[in-house]
Amino acid sequence: MKVEQLPPVVSSLQPSNHPYLNGAWTPLHEEVNATDLEVIEGTIPTDIDGNYLRNTENQVHQPLGRHHPFDGHGMIHQISFSNGTATYRNRFIRTRCFEAEQIAGGSLWGGLMDGNAVSKRPGFGAHGGLKGSASTDVIVHAGKAIATFYQCGEGYILDPETLDQSGVASWVPLDGVSAHPKVDEETGELLFFNYFKSAPYMHYGVVDASGKLVHYTPVPLPGPRLPHDMIFSKNWSILNDLPVFWDQELIKTRGLHAVRLHEGIPARFRAHPASRKRRPDPLVRSRADLCPPLPQRL
Repeated sequence: MKVEQLPPVVSSLQPSNHPYLNGAWTPLHEEVNATDLEVIEGTIPTDIDGNYLRNTENQVHQPLGRHHPFDGHGMIHQISFSNGTATYRNRFIRTRCFEAEQIAGGSLWGGLMDGNAVSKRPGFGAHGGLKGSASTDVIVHAGKAIATFYQCGEGYILDPETLDQSGVASWVPLDGVSAHPKVDEETGELLFFNYFKSAPYMHYGVVDASGKLVHYTPVPLPGPRLPHDMIFSKNWSILNDLPVFWDQELIKTRGLHAVRLHEGIPARFRAHPASRKRRPDPLVRSRADLCPPLPQRL
C-alpha cells in the first residue's frame, strides 16, 4: 500500500479526556491518498466498479464552549473499487466556515449545546449560531456529490471520484438545505426541504437532472419544528410535520436550544408534489396520533 499525505490542516485542539474527543470519537485531521489497499481477508470482486462515500465529523479547533459530537467539520471518506483493487482518500469539506477558522487559527462558532452568544460570528442554518459544516449527509446527483448539514446549512459540491471541490451548489436557496435530500432515480430530480424558526417554517424544492432549481415553495406549518428526513413515491414527496422543536422559552430567556415534544399537538403528514411538472395537485394533509395504540394481536 502506498500512502500520500497531504499538507496538514491548522488545528488548535488541545488534549483532553472529553468522551467525544477520544476513543472512537478521536478527531481525524490527516488527509491522505492511499493506493493498492491491502486486502486482509477474501478478495475484491472484479465486477465491482465505483465509489463508496461516507461523511463524518471531526473537531479541528478547541471548542469555545461545550462540545457535542455533531460540532465537528465535515470530512468525506472515499473508497474506490476497480478491477479487483481498492484505493482510499479523504478530504475535509472546504466550507466557508472551515476556511474562516483555518485563517483565524481557532474556533469562531459555538456548538449545539451552547447558546448563540458563545459564537464570535453570526451562525448559519435553523439554529442560527452554528457553523455550516456540511457534515451530516452526502449523496450523488447529476454526477456530483453533495454534502449537507441537518441544521440547514449550505450544500457543497465535490467530484465523487477525485473529491475535488466546487464550493456551494448554485441551486441552494438563501434559507439553506437540510440534510437527507433524495434523488429520484427515475427522473434524475433531487428533492429537498429546509426549516427554520420563523414563518412559514419550512420550504420544499426540486432540482432537475441538470442541476437547476425548478421548484421552491413554502410549506406553512403551525409553528417551528425539528424535522429530520423525508420520503417520496412516484408522485409525491412526504414531508413530516412532527411537533418536536426547540423550547421557545429557553431560546428567549437563556439562548439555549433544548429539544421538546409539544404534547397535545397531533402529528401531521403533509404530502407535497414531487415535481410541479408531474403532479401539480394541491397540498394534501392527514392527521395521526403521536403514539397510536398497538393492535391487540400482531
